[in-house]
Amino acid sequence: MNDKVQTPKGAVLEEVLRAYFLRAGFFVIRGVPFRFADEDLTDVDLWLYERPTGTSRRVQICDIKYKQRPKAVERIFWTSGLADALDVDGAYVATTDKRKNLRSMAEKLDLQLIDGTDIQRIQNSQAVLYPERMGDEQLIAELQAVDKSFRNKNLQEARFDILSSLSEGFGAPSAVRALEGFSRLAAAAVAYHPDSQAARSAGRLAYLAGAIACQSLDYVSVGAAFRTIDERRDLILRAVRLGALGNDDGQQTLRLAMALVEKYAPGGRGTAMAVEAGLKRDLDQIPAEIVADQAVRLLKSDQLFVTGRELEMASYHIALPTFDGLSVQTKSMLGALLDYANVDRQRFANAWKSTSGATIASAQAMTEQVEKDALEQPNLFGNDVRPPGT
Repeated sequence: MNDKVQTPKGAVLEEVLRAYFLRAGFFVIRGVPFRFADEDLTDVDLWLYERPTGTSRRVQICDIKYKQRPKAVERIFWTSGLADALDVDGAYVATTDKRKNLRSMAEKLDLQLIDGTDIQRIQNSQAVLYPERMGDEQLIAELQAVDKSFRNKNLQEARFDILSSLSEGFGAPSAVRALEGFSRLAAAAVAYHPDSQAARSAGRLAYLAGAIACQSLDYVSVGAAFRTIDERRDLILRAVRLGALGNDDGQQTLRLAMALVEKYAPGGRGTAMAVEAGLKRDLDQIPAEIVADQAVRLLKSDQLFVTGRELEMASYHIALPTFDGLSVQTKSMLGALLDYANVDRQRFANAWKSTSGATIASAQAMTEQVEKDALEQPNLFGNDVRPPGT
């Protein structure tokens, strides 16, 4: 992590644990906003998505507290409640507290504990942090600087929207949100002056939105894990086109809305039918096949999850990779996303230049190392603690 931006100890610990989970094979997002009824309630320190097998997926969270006197018991109960509210598959609590009795408390609530001894072991390891990655504090500072020059908060708000999609409906809803964000950011990247900081920052966020879109569709695909490729394609196509409307709750909401239009709008049933037909026409015009077809190609070769990880790596790489600096599989997916967004591939590829004389490895090389680390990562937790993903 670059030292130019000074960060508090708690944020440093979050970056260390993010790097550890990345090396353990997870897709990791830090600082995911959790909103309820338009109220900003809290941030999820680490949002974790993993692929234990080809036919299973798991979403977990990690709450991290770095304090001289951490209220570990309170955090354990709080994290259990947050996990229930988010409807995730599991949760970790990371605390600098070293008391032995905390582990039994965490186990009663089906949580995994990373205590002070574990944290010290991880922090002492020389092979956890990625020196070629920037931290979130650096990224936010970069976005703030660009926004300040344009006297707005467009990039900061775009980042918030991309991350909040994970807590507000991971899967089809977050896929649609991420695709919308990617479209806006990719268009912005080519609209800014070539090779400017603004173009680079928009490109970073476009990569991040693309990563979340890939992982959202990977998660959706599990719903048809034992079906034919055509059925998996139809499922992804429906997710891209309908988003939250594609599930049973969404369809029920749509039927209720049409019933209300029919009952109260002038024209009654005729108006409701016209509204429904107009909505169908608009949905049919979404070029969902472009994304669905490429996603299925990657699913066939078991690479969609890996592609999402590479795009996340690229978004945080200090030497931001250009389109041509990505792997073939990731360029193919990114190209499909650009076609979906109606953004010219060549213009996006030329929106910024690769860092001259950069000695840092490419995003592709970073991802290859991450995949290798996922197989070789030693358990830095104590022997009585389950390592991530077990």
